[in-house]
Amino acid sequence: MTCVASIDIGTNTVRLLIVETKPDRNLREVAQVRAITRLGKGMDTEKKLLGDRMDETISVLTKFRNECRKFEPLTIRAVATSAVREASNQKDFVSRAKKEAGLEIEVISWEEEADLMVKGVLWKLPNIEKDILVFDIGGGSTEFLLARDRKIISSVGTQLGTVRLTEKFISHHPVGVNEYKALETHFRRELKVVKEKLSDFPPKVLVGTAGTITTFAAIDGDVYPYDPEKIHGRSLTFKRVEELLEDLKNKSLTERSAMRAIEKGREDLIIAGGALVLETMRVFECNLLTVSEHGLREGLVLDTWS
Repeated sequence: MTCVASIDIGTNTVRLLIVETKPDRNLREVAQVRAITRLGKGMDTEKKLLGDRMDETISVLTKFRNECRKFEPLTIRAVATSAVREASNQKDFVSRAKKEAGLEIEVISWEEEADLMVKGVLWKLPNIEKDILVFDIGGGSTEFLLARDRKIISSVGTQLGTVRLTEKFISHHPVGVNEYKALETHFRRELKVVKEKLSDFPPKVLVGTAGTITTFAAIDGDVYPYDPEKIHGRSLTFKRVEELLEDLKNKSLTERSAMRAIEKGREDLIIAGGALVLETMRVFECNLLTVSEHGLREGLVLDTWS
């Protein structure tokens, strides 16, 4: 058995995927784990990774490395995105990850992230040989890619991340009208610029990935325990996203935490993330969102394996 492991170190969540490569060139998932560490907490104000956030993330990475040992021999690819990319103490984190967790971390550019992400997002999605817009909502950034026949035509990286925007705009739960209005206005202004940059052709299909979107799909279908196969390829209408978001806005953090489809640590971020989904659908005039459970981790595996 030959295995490939990918680790995605994001602003909010750290994810591990281990797959077995088969002689017939098929892939079989053998393990996946994720943990919310909020590594990018305070990045907008501090411009560096906070000590306690690094400690927790390194602890998780150590556990992930131990999990990988069960499947040796295997190839490991570990990448860090927005938070580490922007941090003034990036080198400290990378050095600690190598020393304490035994992992070599690649800090990738958003262009590299986008390329790997689109490979993963579109993997195992049928009927997407069309003009599509793919977006990946992260804690520190969101990438938008316009693709035709699975090839990126143009792409835009933004700082529309859920951790960043929650810290900037949302301080009350339930969410206050004025706070939400300010967030909504910000999105519409920023997404107008994104749309202008991605003007090669109007998308016929909208595909979204990452925790916010899969959480909305899980709430919509009451998927619990979380089952990737029940999420991947699921569709949400604009009206349904609007209904779910309105309900979440009117809940306290305690009430959201009690919802079994919401992962602990996402209860405050789900508002900014949901608003971004809704405004993306509005601005790009897409009434239907296709949910991809796959993303950067799967793209890393496919890139390493090929």
